[in-house]
Amino acid sequence: MANQLILFFLGLLAGLVAHPSVALASSPELYWKTALPNTPIPSCIHDLLHPPETSPGLWMSPESEEEVEVPGVTSIYYNAANAAQLRKMSSRSLFFLEKDLFPGATFDLQFKRSIPKHADLLPRRVADALPFSSDKLPDVLALLSVDPNSKDARDMSATLERCERTANARETKHCATSIESMVDFAVSALATDYVSAVSTVANSTAAAAMQRYAVEGFERMGGEGLGVFCHPEPYAYVVFHCHAVGKGMMREYTVSLKGSDGSRVEAIAVCHLDTTSWNPQHLMLQVLQVKPGSAEPVCHILPSDHVLWTPRQQML
Repeated sequence: MANQLILFFLGLLAGLVAHPSVALASSPELYWKTALPNTPIPSCIHDLLHPPETSPGLWMSPESEEEVEVPGVTSIYYNAANAAQLRKMSSRSLFFLEKDLFPGATFDLQFKRSIPKHADLLPRRVADALPFSSDKLPDVLALLSVDPNSKDARDMSATLERCERTANARETKHCATSIESMVDFAVSALATDYVSAVSTVANSTAAAAMQRYAVEGFERMGGEGLGVFCHPEPYAYVVFHCHAVGKGMMREYTVSLKGSDGSRVEAIAVCHLDTTSWNPQHLMLQVLQVKPGSAEPVCHILPSDHVLWTPRQQML
């Protein structure tokens, strides 16, 4: 499968080499720095832009068939969690009530990225040349030599289904198949190019293990309760599913955590202020045992390969 995608790349790259100015403009990193000169690239995006020189390949089947997948927490307001997902999350502290965030609070967390650092991050010129729709999935599977009956194919189909689903009444959404596309959506949704893009930073490899973390401190972020969340979806190359939520719908925090093994994490926490339109069986609501529209904001820690975009503000 990787060979098929590489051959496709080579065909497009031949055109880029013939037109150096186009190749330069096609650099995702250059596009970011040009479009967002005041916005540092978050660590999870930086790692994708600068992958290891070894182990190139596609991002497929990061987990075994037996592993229970928990969808991106900000993308499933209208989805009911199944029993397996609820069992998996019941012993973790990814979700919490806002009142439970305070210095000394403890959470059982794991900061493990779902995107391998060697995953293919396509420049927009390449991504836009590939079909990205459910009705074209058979063509994509054939192009990449993916078995239509495989888990990879099922994952790709599920991603396309989520991307094509109608947005919640209180959000706008977009599946970005390139960094350039993600930048454009965030700028459009926030109505400004003076933005902040942040992600949870877990510097120690030990942070990938499940362990207890203590809150050493936290600060509220500025952003007027307006934001865009982008989380990765399983596909043959990197795809981010982005959701924009309206002004006053959330509060964001930076949270300093220290693990039981000494690992330190600078986490991003988001608290949702209005859950009225959420599915009563939403995973977060079930874990926290609250109902849609609860007066108590419900919160979650952003996994380390998710990106939060907000209007750029000074820390309060």
